[in-house]
Amino acid sequence: MDNALLNRTLEFLLLPPGNLLLIILLGLLWRRRGALCFMLGLGLVQVWVFSLPATAIWLMSTLERSYPPQAELWLHKPLPQAIVVLGGGRNRYATEYGGESTGLIGIERLRYAALLQRKTGLPILVSGGQPLPDTRSEAELMRDVLVEEFKVPVRWLEQDSHTTWQNAQFTDQRLQAAGIQSAWLVTQSWHMPRSLSVFQRGQVEYHAAAVSFGASIPWRDLYMKWIPQPAALSRSMLALHEWLGMLWYRLRQQMAKND
Repeated sequence: MDNALLNRTLEFLLLPPGNLLLIILLGLLWRRRGALCFMLGLGLVQVWVFSLPATAIWLMSTLERSYPPQAELWLHKPLPQAIVVLGGGRNRYATEYGGESTGLIGIERLRYAALLQRKTGLPILVSGGQPLPDTRSEAELMRDVLVEEFKVPVRWLEQDSHTTWQNAQFTDQRLQAAGIQSAWLVTQSWHMPRSLSVFQRGQVEYHAAAVSFGASIPWRDLYMKWIPQPAALSRSMLALHEWLGMLWYRLRQQMAKND
């Protein structure tokens, strides 16, 4: 739990708009009015740039093109032996669903996993831990949606992971123990490069089953792509999160090789 909260805190302070606080602090420590104005201006410019749909679309496309969409994936032979769905966050205040439920990002993944399961009959593993005390694991919430709403069975729950790195580690252990040698990995297209970079280090053979292509920015046509928008800032931050995550994973892998 502590690591998950610490990781998110550092991320929010390093990326816009949270890093505005650090930029202003650096300007104040400089003890010069000109320096403070420069740092504040720099911070505002970066928020403006990342709020442009044109920027968000470009950043997301650099991730999505690695694993393009595949129509009727279940017709591609040979089929794997299982379907792995990664946790994508939760809605802690879903009173209409009994208190907690899977977040919107997770719902996209579950919907596609349900389709793949209906087309193939393959068993499903859901992966996601318990980031806060006295809450249900993401895996349990995902299972409930698949079983109760999409009407497909779930065979395995991996409930100990808090990061994509741990998703890969613990999922691989569970599938190996079950005798599974290959699996589809279901997650968003922009999350797939980072996910597969760690899943492919395991013993099971993983194949991309990506969803959610194209930046979800309604007003992106003509001159609107140059108008700052909250939706664009959100998509830019998703992309930056993935690129920073991939950089960190490469550093971890390099440090492991050097040990």
